[in-house]
Amino acid sequence: MRTGLIIGAVALAVVMIFIIQNAHAVNISFLGAHLRLSLAVALLLAAILGALAMAAAGTARITQLRRIMRRNRRDPQAD
Repeated sequence: MRTGLIIGAVALAVVMIFIIQNAHAVNISFLGAHLRLSLAVALLLAAILGALAMAAAGTARITQLRRIMRRNRRDPQAD
């Protein structure tokens, strides 16, 4: 647990340095929406949305595999 806390603290420090060094605002256009955000915030939001998309895809695949396993346990001769 201590190792996880240390890694988390180091990761937080790296993220904070990233945000401080990339604080200037940039114009962002996406699907007709126009925003002016800090570069760091825009990149962090993109990374978070990408991670959520990957988590959703992984969850869908795991659910699909679990259904297949349950079906095969109930009826092993179906193949």
